[in-house]
Amino acid sequence: MRFSKKVEYALIAMVEMAQQSGYSELVTARSLSKEYRIPPEILSKVLQKLTRIGLLQSVQGIKGGYTLAKPVDQINLLEVVESIDGPLRLVACNTGRPCDCEQFLFCNIQTPMQYIQDEFAQLLRTITLKDLLTRMKGDFTWVYDQKNFNKIDKLVGQSV
Repeated sequence: MRFSKKVEYALIAMVEMAQQSGYSELVTARSLSKEYRIPPEILSKVLQKLTRIGLLQSVQGIKGGYTLAKPVDQINLLEVVESIDGPLRLVACNTGRPCDCEQFLFCNIQTPMQYIQDEFAQLLRTITLKDLLTRMKGDFTWVYDQKNFNKIDKLVGQSV
């Protein structure tokens, strides 16, 4: 599993916006593109998608730009990923529709893969933009959170 470059660009932009003092400063697509060396045309499309979905607010005009539309603890990674790339899909057969996979009728991992996809989606749902900012500051107490250990133990224990 790998995030698309567009998802990475979205996260870079949103983290930068979150770091602005009091979330009141607007960040321009041009400044983001220049600072992080992101192709401007791709970044503009990413920011527009994030605005349409309600994760960002856009202000038009000469002093315009973008800002977060919600507090950092209310924006989760699953929202960001799905707003950019659409519904999370680890394999083709877990879409609820028939697929063109040659093993579809005989596959013995459809249910386990659905489980993995659901667990991964839940994990992304629990990680917020605030969590990303906290990690940047070197606070790793979230790693020791019991619910994360339980989830990791559950996944590791079933894969052995």
